[in-house]
Amino acid sequence: MNKKKISFIIAGVLLLLVISSYLYGIVALRVGERDFALPKDKEVSIVQIIPFEGEKITLEKDIFGEWRVDSEHRANEFAVKDLIRTIRHFAIRQPVSVAKQDQVNKQLDNEGVFVNVYIKGYVFDFFNLFGILSTQRLYNSFFVGDDISELEGTYMRMTGSDNPYIVYLPGYQGGLSEVFTPDKHIWFDPVVVDLKPDQIKKVKVINNEEPKQSFILKVNSGFDFDFYDIEGNLLKNDFKPDTTRVMRFLSSFKQLYYEKLLVDEAYEESENLIFPQKSYRIVVEDRDDNTKSFDVYRRYLRADILDPGAVSPVYDPDRFYLELEQGHRALAQYFVFGRILRPLSFFMMD
Repeated sequence: MNKKKISFIIAGVLLLLVISSYLYGIVALRVGERDFALPKDKEVSIVQIIPFEGEKITLEKDIFGEWRVDSEHRANEFAVKDLIRTIRHFAIRQPVSVAKQDQVNKQLDNEGVFVNVYIKGYVFDFFNLFGILSTQRLYNSFFVGDDISELEGTYMRMTGSDNPYIVYLPGYQGGLSEVFTPDKHIWFDPVVVDLKPDQIKKVKVINNEEPKQSFILKVNSGFDFDFYDIEGNLLKNDFKPDTTRVMRFLSSFKQLYYEKLLVDEAYEESENLIFPQKSYRIVVEDRDDNTKSFDVYRRYLRADILDPGAVSPVYDPDRFYLELEQGHRALAQYFVFGRILRPLSFFMMD
């Protein structure tokens, strides 16, 4: 056998191997109408939540391994992990009875939430041993409908099937529809600032209630820092800051999160309770020159039902409003943010 024939045979074998690996990858992804649960060996890379009416939500893992919402917003990691955990542990409680199938299918088609689950895969998958050309593959698609409280499950149906099932999560009491909420703001990461002291380059605190208590703190390195007034003039002479208090202040920028992002009716209600003048403006710059800024507005304790438009003169002692970047408004707690809402006098040595 000459070298030309040998080369031809080897090339043919390799071609068959590539084709078979490609077909193997396709066949391996086929799921049945009862296979709602995702196997543990499949890595979820994208989840799309598509309501019958409304905007599609795409949760996708970026190249750094962080989850994003529509490639724009950092996602709530806890919510995404709960979603994936639910998808991995789906179980069927029972099929929908024949008598109710038409009714349930109509509800799923007209009101249900459509979900696509993509996994990390390869164009050529060599029998789960190794792969070539990484890609995102659609693993399965299903509809999520109403919860059935008495059975602690949820109506669901796989794409391409006419047979709906009641699906539940073992060990969990209640339905699953809320896990697949199409409310986009629920998927946003509630963390406003998350910086360690050594990551912070500069903090500006503008105190509108007591302007003389405003300041700029520049962190040179470690325990080396300088205070400036809001005009940028270095504070000298009598101003001697307490290093311990400065470090406590800088440490408070770790995991600053809001309680609830306000949309629709909640936003409209806040218009009646928000104080018109801002109390603080906070600007934080990290050592990569990224800047985070937000405004703090006091919140009236309640609206006065006797006089429309009027409000109680009493401020809420526990919560306030945050005006965030991109025009978002959130409800936040003094318990979380109080440690950074400091006047300049806080840093003075006793």
